[in-house]
Amino acid sequence: MIQRVRVTSPQTRLAQRRGADAMGRLSHLAGRPGMPSSAIDLEAAERALRRQRRLAVRTAAALGIALAVLLAAAALVPGRLGWAVLFFAPYPVLLSLAAVHVRRAERVEDDHAPGGP
Repeated sequence: MIQRVRVTSPQTRLAQRRGADAMGRLSHLAGRPGMPSSAIDLEAAERALRRQRRLAVRTAAALGIALAVLLAAAALVPGRLGWAVLFFAPYPVLLSLAAVHVRRAERVEDDHAPGGP
């Protein structure tokens, strides 16, 4: 039997805990009964959010470095071949960076899941 689970982001859970939305305004959810405290692990949500922010910064830095390397390679390759490097090479690089980022982000979520390690 499939069990339904309520899924919210860490920011939503923190805002619901405070009774305000992400901008600090009183939320329309403030009058709703809150989730049981056992369902909200505030510390785990904050740790997961910090780890995912660090991961996003590392991914953005890797993207910047990869694009700089591609530009340097295009400048070193003469003529039309340089344009071909700029036209075709970024897509596999972007795809691989995205795949690695998603895999690592899912690992962070799995580590901080209620049943996780």
